[in-house]
Amino acid sequence: MDSKNVIAAISLSAAVIILYSLFFQPNPEVIKQNLAEQKKIESNTDTPSLDKNESFTKLSRENSLKENDRVEFENDSVVGSISLKGATIDDLTFKNYNSELNGDQNVILLSPRNVDDGYIIESGFVTTNKNIDMPDASTMWQISGNKKLTNNNPIKLTWSNTQGIIFEKYITLDNQFLFSINEKIVNRSDKSYNFYSYGQIIRNKIPKISGFYILH
Repeated sequence: MDSKNVIAAISLSAAVIILYSLFFQPNPEVIKQNLAEQKKIESNTDTPSLDKNESFTKLSRENSLKENDRVEFENDSVVGSISLKGATIDDLTFKNYNSELNGDQNVILLSPRNVDDGYIIESGFVTTNKNIDMPDASTMWQISGNKKLTNNNPIKLTWSNTQGIIFEKYITLDNQFLFSINEKIVNRSDKSYNFYSYGQIIRNKIPKISGFYILH
């Protein structure tokens, strides 16, 4: 590259930087305001939290699945169950995939939280009000309507506290791998509350991997 091309490249780069700073760079006052709002949110003591220390007795997968009442689910792709304790999806096996080449053992993806390699999907509610009884990992949910979840039959789970508030979960399953959970709160008390829903995946330990990565 000759000197003229180098000068042209430097000039174009400088022009891009100058034009960006003139027309696209955010206003310093806007940046300052956004940072102040973020700091205010982070320091807000009313922010709901999921922090909770829970201890469980380690069991075998077979014994853990027998420990609580469950709702079975099945379609053409997966089979398993949902624990009514905590309303967690913690038992899922792929029907069309094997764990070893030419093997006959199906791939097990999810296992209850008190199994050594527990791997669960849970959803729920949090609130900023510390005086409200909320469903948690130990809550026993009730099933209403269909007793088995399939791609043609959704299920409904409910739990009520003693303060006139009913928590509901509507769970559907398509014919492959997709679960959909719609949550609803019915407030029959004479007070107003702020509730927030959440969903999270919890895994007890890091899975074994080959240690080989390909970056794209």
